[in-house]
Amino acid sequence: MKMKKCAVVGLALASIIGAFLWQFFKEDHGVGVDSVSWLPREARNITYIRNDAIKVAEFDVEREAFRRWCARQEMPLRELRDGEEHTILRCRLILEERGVLLSARDPNKGENDLHSMQQGSKKLGVGDLFYEERWSNGGGYSIGYDVRSGRGYYYHSRH
Repeated sequence: MKMKKCAVVGLALASIIGAFLWQFFKEDHGVGVDSVSWLPREARNITYIRNDAIKVAEFDVEREAFRRWCARQEMPLRELRDGEEHTILRCRLILEERGVLLSARDPNKGENDLHSMQQGSKKLGVGDLFYEERWSNGGGYSIGYDVRSGRGYYYHSRH
């Protein structure tokens, strides 16, 4: 009887640990998606990756709809002025590494560092919209809008 009780307790503990690990390591991603619950409902053509540590997305959205959504989230966008530039990390390289997106890199050329910089981050400049919040643990938000392309960029890290 004691052996059976130990087996039941062991199985219960293994199930709890397994459920925790599955929850911690599960990942969700999409390319060309029409909607994601944690982005503005007006967002379309969404490419994203989400796991326990990060949420990263880029998407088509109208400027004013995105501005209103950010204001409701208490993350007001501001227009960048002369001399201001900011970058936001993108999900494209992560999705390429996972085989979700095809890589445009040529492994035989020395352009991989330049490609990684271009695909791994979005540079925003004069006239674009931007919001950033950084936390002491290294986490925070970077949110931006490229006025010329009509694309929103969202980066959130828990740490």
